[in-house]
Amino acid sequence: MASIHKKRLSRGRIVWELTHGRGPNRIRLKAGETKPEAEATLAHFKRQLAFQGAAPTDVKLDKAVNLYGNYLDVNRRPGTAHRYKRVLRTLRTFLSEFHAGVELLRDVRTSHLEDFKRRRLAGEIKEIQTELELEKDQALRRELATPSKERFQNRGKFGWLGRWGLHEKVTQRTINYELQCIHTFFRWAIRQNYLFCNPMSPVELFRLPRKTLPKFVTASDLMSFFGACNPEERRIFSTMLLTGMRKGELKNLTWSDVNFQLGIIFIQSKEGWNPKTDKRVIPISPVLNQILLEQYEKRRSERWVLANQNGNRLSHLLDKLKAICKKAGIRPTTLHSLRHSFGAHLRMAGVSLADIADLMGHKDLTTDLKCCCSTLA
Repeated sequence: MASIHKKRLSRGRIVWELTHGRGPNRIRLKAGETKPEAEATLAHFKRQLAFQGAAPTDVKLDKAVNLYGNYLDVNRRPGTAHRYKRVLRTLRTFLSEFHAGVELLRDVRTSHLEDFKRRRLAGEIKEIQTELELEKDQALRRELATPSKERFQNRGKFGWLGRWGLHEKVTQRTINYELQCIHTFFRWAIRQNYLFCNPMSPVELFRLPRKTLPKFVTASDLMSFFGACNPEERRIFSTMLLTGMRKGELKNLTWSDVNFQLGIIFIQSKEGWNPKTDKRVIPISPVLNQILLEQYEKRRSERWVLANQNGNRLSHLLDKLKAICKKAGIRPTTLHSLRHSFGAHLRMAGVSLADIADLMGHKDLTTDLKCCCSTLA
């Protein structure tokens, strides 16, 4: 049976210790500096013991991180798994450099995580690239240094060099994201019965100013915008406005996703690309139907709905959008603003938030509420 008692350390300091079991399987660990802290730790331990039926199993930190990586590969999207693994590599680098004595997962304390938060903000923690990232970086730089006409037709992939650069000093918002990733990791460890309490729970996130409401394009600006488009650009951005698709969904839209007979568009995963949300269906309005039929008649690819002159998937949509805004003499906007405009104008037409959520692929109605409230601002 688990219990707590006082223990005098070698230097005379008294702490509270938790013990459980007998013989070689006996568990002994520090429960807190005071009796209330120890009682709270004991309550957590008993709750986990009742839920799992056994005391938590000791596991090395490196092994736990690797096991969690395998879990992410199966249960999360590739991009999400990559980001979480990167955060945990940063944490592991920090612990090995500043707290070398931490070997077991249960050795990670709240004080360590508070120190991680402070040092990360100060830029004292340097991330380390994996061998795969280094190889990709070097391959891209070699290709970039080689003169080639094809290089400029596919220059989007070279953005990886700048977009994924590793920075020592990051913003508070980025650190909050990293702390949330670490919190999720420890929650997983509790479910695996490697821990009985989450050391991240007492760590507070940075308090950040609230984000501004999403911006949408007014009806008058839309008229000016489409008046400055050529026929092809009008079809491209009308499709985005009339469907509320994300940039990735629009770029990866294929003709097999468009069913003219049923009057619907399928948003679904494809080889090499997965949507941010689950599969969904977008109805094709009469206006959109005419636009897509015209696009099909003048198609450049049998696969991609939006294709360049070479028949490849269209890219650099944001550059086109900004150039049109400049030509139209309106405030520069973003591709996502067209998505917000889709939701905002639906709401102004009286469509319910639940229906807008289904059409836009939002799981949380508050997302649509923020999008539509910007209409009233």
